[in-house]
Amino acid sequence: MATFQILYLVPDRAKKYRAAAPAKPPFRLRRAHYTPGPTRAASSPYEVWKTLREGGEDPTDPGVRPLGVGDVLETQGQVLVCHYWGFEPAEWVESVRSGQRTRTEGQKAHKDRAG
Repeated sequence: MATFQILYLVPDRAKKYRAAAPAKPPFRLRRAHYTPGPTRAASSPYEVWKTLREGGEDPTDPGVRPLGVGDVLETQGQVLVCHYWGFEPAEWVESVRSGQRTRTEGQKAHKDRAG
């Protein structure tokens, strides 16, 4: 059994994420776009998904809800993002601003021009 930390995508970002075309891995996420949820012990991420889906919202903890597309499970240094088709590995990126772009976006733009 592993312990999974649930991280919910903030509502305004969730709407954009769910409407966007599927991206290609690796999926890069920003912690600032997530709010921490509860932890759950389970044998797999699908068990966490199923438990939350069947149990619905927890009246004793209003912050608990079923996982949706864009929500994240984190366990033992592994980050898994929930998609329409299942869970995919993801990674956290820093959102340090330099001008109008994040450092990661600026490095990608430079790499695209160079190669």
